[in-house]
Amino acid sequence: MNDHAAEEKFNLDWRIVFGISVSTIWIGAGLFYLLVIVGGTNFVYLPTADIGSFLEGAFAPLAFLWLVIGHFMQQKEITANTMAISLQEKSARRLELHSQRDSYFKLLNLVQGQLGSIAAFQYMSVCGPTGTSEISNDEFAEQRARTDNTDHAWFVRKMIGVALRNMSEPVAMRDVFLGTEVRERHSRNYLRTFEKLLENAKSVDTDDMICDALLYGSAVGMLYRIIRHASGEDALNPFTGLAGGPVELDHQEA
Repeated sequence: MNDHAAEEKFNLDWRIVFGISVSTIWIGAGLFYLLVIVGGTNFVYLPTADIGSFLEGAFAPLAFLWLVIGHFMQQKEITANTMAISLQEKSARRLELHSQRDSYFKLLNLVQGQLGSIAAFQYMSVCGPTGTSEISNDEFAEQRARTDNTDHAWFVRKMIGVALRNMSEPVAMRDVFLGTEVRERHSRNYLRTFEKLLENAKSVDTDDMICDALLYGSAVGMLYRIIRHASGEDALNPFTGLAGGPVELDHQEA
């Protein structure tokens, strides 16, 4: 491991190796020219200005060479730093998205409870004493107490069952969800609450998996599509998957 670290430490960039090689050859050639052709003694007795001009001309190419090498080395470092910053930003985005998803799933549990409560009151309006009298006030209270903290979708499924029984009767289907002012208010409230939940899901859902699961893989999503279908906002029947809704059937009867 230490050998590997030492190897990485002394692994020079090819630009530096190239610069050192060229500098060595250039200085060697300069010394050869100075000592053999000009002569060391003659060089020493040259005027100071001439010596300065000679050294300036001799080392200017090397200075330019290392300037260029330094520029490319700096570009390499800038590129590496840019990539590191980009990776940090991506990591920060992932952490932020993960945090948002955690918050969303906590919110989802609360909102599902709210949707379950709306469905419960709607079920009571349809099947309670003011509706078909299938359930009494005491039975409703007992079921709510039993399912409030354990099964938020209990009354959602109950409402889906009611809708399923009336699927072939468009007028009855509309009456279930829009027959009275109270039922219509519950339906609109349910739609509005679910749509807010869906908007929150879209903000944390990069591949539409959460939204699709919410809309097509959950009881609350099923009831949402049923209410939209019953109110004429969605022509696609959520049970059959075919186009054609209560509004169209009512129109044909008229």
